[in-house]
Amino acid sequence: MKAITKLSGILILSLLAIACATAPFKVADKYNFDNELQEQKEISNLRIDSWESIDHQSLIIRSKFNDFYLIILQRPAISLPVSESIGVTVTINRVNSGFDNIIVADSHGTESYIIHKMYKIKDEAQKREIKKRLKSM
Repeated sequence: MKAITKLSGILILSLLAIACATAPFKVADKYNFDNELQEQKEISNLRIDSWESIDHQSLIIRSKFNDFYLIILQRPAISLPVSESIGVTVTINRVNSGFDNIIVADSHGTESYIIHKMYKIKDEAQKREIKKRLKSM
C-alpha cells in the first residue's frame, strides 16, 4: 500500500512539473510596442556588432553599423544585465521570433531564452527613449 501511495505521489509531482514547464509565460505589458515600433517576425543575416541589456527580459542589438533591434524574451534572464556575452540561434540565415533563442553566458554557464518579439528601432534617439521608458517601469 505504501508503494502505491509513494508511486501516486511521484506521478502527481511529475505531472505538476511538466505542466509548469509547458505553461506559457505571461510577458508584461510594458514590453508591448506593437503600436509604436515595427515588429520583425524574422531578421535575415543578423550579425551582432554590439548589444546592451535593458533589464532581465529585454536587450537592444546593433547590427550592420546602425540597424538597431529591441529583443523581448519570453521569460526573464536573471543573468542578462551582468552577462559578458550573448549569442543567438539562427535558422537558415534568419532569426525568428517565437522560435530562435538568445543564449546568455555568465560565469556559471549558458542558458537559452526564446525570443518573444523583435522590433526595429529607427535611430539612436528612439533607442534612448525606449531604454529610458523600460528602465523606469
